[in-house]
Amino acid sequence: MERVCLREAVLLDPEAGAPSPGGLLLRDGRIEARLGPGERGPEAARPVELGGRALAPGFIDLHFHGSLVFHDAAGFEASLAASSAQLPRHGTTAFLATTVAWGPAELAQRVGALAELVTRGGFPGAAPIGIHLEGPWLAPGAAGAQPVGSIRDYARTEGREVLARGRGAICMLTLAPEVSGAAALLEDLGREGVLAALGHSRARSAEVEEAIARGARHVTHLFNAMGPLHHREPGLAGAALADERLTCDLICDGAHVHPQMVRVAARALGERLLLITDRVEPEPGAAGSFGSGPLRDDGIALRLPDGRLAGSRVTLDLALRNAQRFAGLSLLEAVAACTLRPARRLGIERERGTLRPGARADFAVLEPDGSVHSTWIGGKPVFRA
Repeated sequence: MERVCLREAVLLDPEAGAPSPGGLLLRDGRIEARLGPGERGPEAARPVELGGRALAPGFIDLHFHGSLVFHDAAGFEASLAASSAQLPRHGTTAFLATTVAWGPAELAQRVGALAELVTRGGFPGAAPIGIHLEGPWLAPGAAGAQPVGSIRDYARTEGREVLARGRGAICMLTLAPEVSGAAALLEDLGREGVLAALGHSRARSAEVEEAIARGARHVTHLFNAMGPLHHREPGLAGAALADERLTCDLICDGAHVHPQMVRVAARALGERLLLITDRVEPEPGAAGSFGSGPLRDDGIALRLPDGRLAGSRVTLDLALRNAQRFAGLSLLEAVAACTLRPARRLGIERERGTLRPGARADFAVLEPDGSVHSTWIGGKPVFRA
């Protein structure tokens, strides 16, 4: 296969301390070697001049709904294909197909159908690399826009069937630690190697600590759909900020979390902060709700008729720029929050989210203002602004 040499770039390597000039040599869809400043690469390699633009690993979104939540299993493939084609416009090269709380009559069947599509792969753009089950084992009092009628306690018979149907595809599951059966669910997730994330919860500190002791290692959309932070009962939000065992993702759109609280989170979390979108994309002709009522798009977020937030309209390239504005992160720090850190959380950092030789040649090429100039997947350009 043709070798390609990306030259005249500023490498945003999330494993490095600072951006550095250089380039990359690509072969067979992977990074073959790093190039130093001014190094031209082999004569036989096709040169691509990046003109001093920033070259970052492709973005990874651990929480992306897209239009999936408006469809039954028959519509999953078309929904994933549409998301796969659209996401590279924003530098995203991989995502977790994220669900909502589905009822007992459809949960296992839908998970099985989604797992089959994710495992098969073959989507042309951004890859759905796994499933994030957001529910149904959540707290009704912290449902957010989740369909309350489908939220329930964990029953092992149902749960083990769902996990078996999604084996090899379910990467992450969000649960409330106070639901009945949470201990059994955490045990089952540990056995299956699924990342246990805490969210949609009003758990008290003792319940959160017990869940962490049982293997929970992540927090879903920090501050949203969880009890408030209080100085005598810090709850899930307090544990997320204070406990070094937990990583946390955050919706950085300016509506879900106030910019000042984004700054607080960034200072407390440091390298434990991850950026997500929680993006929802209603389709023309699809249902206008996913169980909690019709949705209104205000341009920044989707809302229910009573004003409750029901998903974001943010993209990861915008979240990256917002994190710089709201929290004072450097471009490299913001890039790490949507590349290497989510990859590490999923255990795929040798494959994605990095500029190491041997990793996939998935990149976002950024303009000086942080907007996406082009996106590469598998060593080929799939989008150019």
